[in-house]
Amino acid sequence: MFSDIQNHWAKSSILAAAKRNIFKGYLDGTFRPNAPVTRAEFAAIIFVGLPKQPLSRPAITFTDVPANHWAAKAIAEAYQTKYLSGYPNSLFKPNELILRVQALAALASGLNYGVTVEPINTLKKYYSDFAQIPSYAVSAIAAATEKRIIVNYPDIKGLQPNQNATRGEIAVFICRVLEVPTVSYKYIPGVELFAIPPQFDAADDFAEGFARVQKDNRWGYIDKTGKFIIPPQFDEAHPLSEGLVLVKENINQSIST
Repeated sequence: MFSDIQNHWAKSSILAAAKRNIFKGYLDGTFRPNAPVTRAEFAAIIFVGLPKQPLSRPAITFTDVPANHWAAKAIAEAYQTKYLSGYPNSLFKPNELILRVQALAALASGLNYGVTVEPINTLKKYYSDFAQIPSYAVSAIAAATEKRIIVNYPDIKGLQPNQNATRGEIAVFICRVLEVPTVSYKYIPGVELFAIPPQFDAADDFAEGFARVQKDNRWGYIDKTGKFIIPPQFDEAHPLSEGLVLVKENINQSIST
C-alpha cells in the first residue's frame, strides 16, 4: 500500500494498475498520485499496460531520444502504433508534460477508436468546457467518450483538457481501457444509467447485458432493466465472464447464467 493514496479518489485504480505492474511507486513508499506525467513516462505506461497493437507506420529517429534513453523502446513503439506523434525537426520532447487531452487523444488514436455520431454534438452534450478542446482532438475525445474511458473528477462535466494529466488520472484511464471497474459511474461522461434508481452500494459496468451489484454487503447480478437475475446473497462474486460467474458463500460454487 502506498502511503499517500489512502484518501485519494483514484485509489482503487492506482492499486489495480500497480498490481499489473503498469505503475510503480517511489523508494519512500509513496505513489505521488497528483504528480504530472511526461511524454516518455506515458509511452512507458502504454508499452507495459496496454495490449500490443500492430506497427502501422515506419520507425523514426528522434534527435532528442538517444538510443540509451531509458524509454527509447517504448517511445519508438508508441510512435509506430500511432499512440503518440513527434514534433517538427524530428523531436519527441520526452520530458514535456502530457496534458489530459493529449493523453486521451493518444489512447483513442492508438486503440483505433471511432465515432458513431457527430463529434461536436457529443462534446457539447457532456462537457461544459468543450470549447477548450483543441481542434485536432475533437474527434478523438468524442470517440474516447463513446468508449467511456474518460473520467472527470470531481465534476463530470469538466474535462479540463489543457491541464497536466496526473499519475492518478492516467491510472484511471488505463483501467477504463482495460475494463477494470475501479471508479464510480458519476465521474464517467457518456455512461447512460438507464432507468435504474439508486439502490446499490456498488455496481460494475454492464457486460453481456448483466452487471454485478452489491447491497448490504452481499453480491448479486442485475440485467439492464435493474431486475435481479441473481439476488444479492453471496459474500464474494466476480464480474461476469463468458456467461459464467464465480461466487462464494462459505464454499466455492459456480453458477451458469
